[in-house]
Amino acid sequence: MRLRTIFVGMLMGLSGAVSPILAQNSYPCKPGNFELGLFGGESYGLDRFRPMGGGNIAYGLNCRFFPFAEASYLPGVLRTFNVATGPNTSTQQFDVNMIDFHAGLHIRVPLPESRVLPYGVVGAGLIRGSESTATVYNVSPIGVVPFLHTIPASTNFAVNFGAGLRFFFSERFAVRVEFKGFKPTSAPTPLEPRVFYRFAIGPVFQLR
Repeated sequence: MRLRTIFVGMLMGLSGAVSPILAQNSYPCKPGNFELGLFGGESYGLDRFRPMGGGNIAYGLNCRFFPFAEASYLPGVLRTFNVATGPNTSTQQFDVNMIDFHAGLHIRVPLPESRVLPYGVVGAGLIRGSESTATVYNVSPIGVVPFLHTIPASTNFAVNFGAGLRFFFSERFAVRVEFKGFKPTSAPTPLEPRVFYRFAIGPVFQLR
């Protein structure tokens, strides 16, 4: 809920700032342009707020298709799995610090006479998860028994998908907001390869 409120608020604020000044201009389309982006934000589904950050570089094949490479640091991503304890099911939770490296494609949708640029994104790459330990509580006839459960560090292949908006304040500077999901294809035992999410906002610089 908090992420949704932040996301909607950012969109409304940026739209209000861009529209009156630049409505008469269109998205600066420059095939062959290199673009540098920086971003910060937080990962979705955490037990508490933890900032994340990263950057990417993209190359414009034309006005719509921009291949890119990206790296980011995602601290404290919440990973869970269910444990059967007799007739009941309990959940184990691990906070995993993750580093993501991937490449992909921005698919942009230029709007006539607008500096607001929506786009979709797809990609694939590697996520590196650190070792993590959780306290697990087993319920038995002798009472509640806590013990430590550790998952090892791992590197796993993952695909990702998402969408966002770019708000161009000039031909060389924009601000983007983006929501992206990551789907690992494998995970260290006992974790399951469930989808996790990231929200990010940051500046974009047109290099040429």
